[in-house]
Amino acid sequence: MPKTTFIVVNWNGKSFLSDCLDALLSQSCKDFEIILVDNGSIDDSVAFVKENYPSILLITLDNNTGFTGGNNVGFQHASGEYIALVNNDAILCPNWLFLMMTAIEEDRLLGCCAAKIMISGTNLIDSVGDIFTTAFSGTKVGELHDIKEFSKRRYIPGACAAAALYKREMLEDIGFLDDDFFLNHEDTDLNLRAWLAGWKCLYVPEAVVEHRVSTTIGKLSETSVYYFARNSLWVWVKNTPIYFMFRYLHHRILYEIASFVFFCLIAQRWRPFLRGKYHSLKGLPYMFSKRKTIQIRLTRKEIRQGLIPLGEYLRKRIAILRQQKMQNNKQQPDALFP
Repeated sequence: MPKTTFIVVNWNGKSFLSDCLDALLSQSCKDFEIILVDNGSIDDSVAFVKENYPSILLITLDNNTGFTGGNNVGFQHASGEYIALVNNDAILCPNWLFLMMTAIEEDRLLGCCAAKIMISGTNLIDSVGDIFTTAFSGTKVGELHDIKEFSKRRYIPGACAAAALYKREMLEDIGFLDDDFFLNHEDTDLNLRAWLAGWKCLYVPEAVVEHRVSTTIGKLSETSVYYFARNSLWVWVKNTPIYFMFRYLHHRILYEIASFVFFCLIAQRWRPFLRGKYHSLKGLPYMFSKRKTIQIRLTRKEIRQGLIPLGEYLRKRIAILRQQKMQNNKQQPDALFP
């Protein structure tokens, strides 16, 4: 049986697949299988994979089941002891699997490993993992920092699912991706469940990934904004311990106000944002019912120490928005892995 199963979910991503799949097949560590789940693409992705990658297990779905649904189908067919989720627009460095496998096997309590994910065509980091705020929202660590930064291994609360390695033992303990999330914040939900249950995540800076960020759905597309608005509240309701719900309720309210200001007043995405919030409220009773499955093995002190203050998060977001505006006016350097 293969040690690792790569799962790639595709939806109309034919133009990205050769770069992604070639990078997987070129890994220096060969003890793996690849499962590609196609979410009802209409761009000839299926025919392309059948013709050019016959060794890959191809699963075709009639409808778009989202990032969560596609990965859950892939997980049902996976035989690896470790599960690697890779976006179809991500390109792994040749030693990625070897580095991640070596790291995750060093510590029994390690449930996943996070990679250094770079923004394609730049020397800027997209994410080295996720951390949680006092509003129990997730946020990227390292976003828009230079590639030379974050050069040391460190424990981090969660991994970005665009390219991450998970231990099957952990996924069987806490559950895999929640189908109800479809996309956006699905890895925040998974990371929170793993963190609260006491599983550790290690950031492996040598495992570099080039990522064409938000190419499938668009960073501020109506689809992206809708699921952000809906799922961010669901993450909070489903995972936040009752004590911290009341302790940091004012932080959550401020977070929702800040989200409204950005998406509705600045980005002018009123309709998808408000529609997402409406559906999130309708789904609250169901999300509350899911709380009984959340395992909390950390103490209150450990949880409190692991959260970053919301004010620090908001200041960081403002700085990132300014930096993104500046970067959009600059010419970008060549890709990391041409």
